[in-house]
Amino acid sequence: MHLTVGSNARHEGLNRRVRLIVNRAYGFHFANPALGLIMLTLGLSEHVLSHERRRGSDP
Repeated sequence: MHLTVGSNARHEGLNRRVRLIVNRAYGFHFANPALGLIMLTLGLSEHVLSHERRRGSDP
């Protein structure tokens, strides 16, 4: 069994914010405006999963 040291709280928070934005964009006819709204609201972000982090690097 592989145990990870980190937490997935950041990704859960990001998923929650994306779900809220998608709910707000429910009436859009196409996915591109919804994706644009997500990018506009959240900005550019780089998330690294806890199992992909190198040991000793900052979270």
